[in-house]
Amino acid sequence: MGRRVTALTTALVLPAAAALLTSCSGDAAQNVVQKKLHDDAIVNADLWSDRPEILGAGLGFTGINGVPGLTLDDLETSERLARLAGGAWNTVECAAGEEPTLGNYTATVTPDAVASIWGTPTYYADGYPIEFSWPVLPSTVDPTDFVLTLNTGEKVTPEVASIYPNWELNERSTVVIFGHFGNRLPPDSPGLIWPVSIEVVEDDTPLQLLGPDGPVSAVGLTRQSPPPSSYTDPEIAPENRGGPTLVAAKLSRMSTEGEGWPDGPKPLTGTSPNDGVTLYGDDAQYRLRVFTSGGMTPDGVRGLFPTDYENYFRVRAVDKAGNEVVLTEVGTEYEVDGGTARAITQVEIPSTDGYLPLYNPGGPGHDPTPGVRYAAGSPPITQDVLTALDDPMTVTLD
Repeated sequence: MGRRVTALTTALVLPAAAALLTSCSGDAAQNVVQKKLHDDAIVNADLWSDRPEILGAGLGFTGINGVPGLTLDDLETSERLARLAGGAWNTVECAAGEEPTLGNYTATVTPDAVASIWGTPTYYADGYPIEFSWPVLPSTVDPTDFVLTLNTGEKVTPEVASIYPNWELNERSTVVIFGHFGNRLPPDSPGLIWPVSIEVVEDDTPLQLLGPDGPVSAVGLTRQSPPPSSYTDPEIAPENRGGPTLVAAKLSRMSTEGEGWPDGPKPLTGTSPNDGVTLYGDDAQYRLRVFTSGGMTPDGVRGLFPTDYENYFRVRAVDKAGNEVVLTEVGTEYEVDGGTARAITQVEIPSTDGYLPLYNPGGPGHDPTPGVRYAAGSPPITQDVLTALDDPMTVTLD
């Protein structure tokens, strides 16, 4: 009798890069968060390929990292400042007994909020996520590890760098840097500025990655940025959108080892636990984890919910006869003759034909300001799935 594959209501994303706190409750982030984020704590973290490399890197959004004057005490002024900086602003409804944070309204953040996570304030800075195939050693992450080359020929060192928001102990493969890297002009504009490439360079504490045989140097790794501008025109063909995409996907057996951060700062641990077992109990036998090129959210502000699967994702499986089975509905068992979860081959974010696109934190929110150019939604995405059922392809720093 064939095994069955069930499409669960699965949360398949990493947090948005600039949404510092996305729950409707929790204390303000403190400098202790930045210090803890430099601890070399890595537990059951994914290896996404068999060699150290940069899987993806590109300008995600501009101008919203470090906007002075944002405060919950004056939402009218804060909304005006966020919109003037080109950021989105959402209407917020929280559950009874919960209070919204600034991150529930906007992905635009204050200089103090940047300092609390990245260590130094920035002002109207841009965000540029870098996805590594192996987890980084957080203690070696500094802005001086990176040099970006702009299309103008200028070499730029970022102002700050951190593993946030990729903070859970079984993640830590993304570094997010802030600085002034480009503008919002569309790709064909003569005044467009954008980073064409990034390189890991040697500094006083060279960046290291954790591989299967221990730490290795990341110095010398390079990556060309994708075609210019996340700020493509809304009317272009979906496949030409400049929005976020996927850089990897992996199917493994469900494990909660390394989930969350048991002794981490409350502003982070307040969003945990959110793992598969917490959400689905014994039904969570396998995990299909996707690695995104930036924060993927429904509108650039609010986070993805576990109930969002049918709006954004589908999964493809192939049986032994070569017949394809597409997992589109949650709570539905799909027969794959003679197969197991190994039959899964691809994960998709269709972004068209009834499926909604996803956005990085530069996205428009649900009430965009007329005349403002926001970061584009995701193009149609098909990502091959790495099967890691026999060997989970994970590492732990002893």
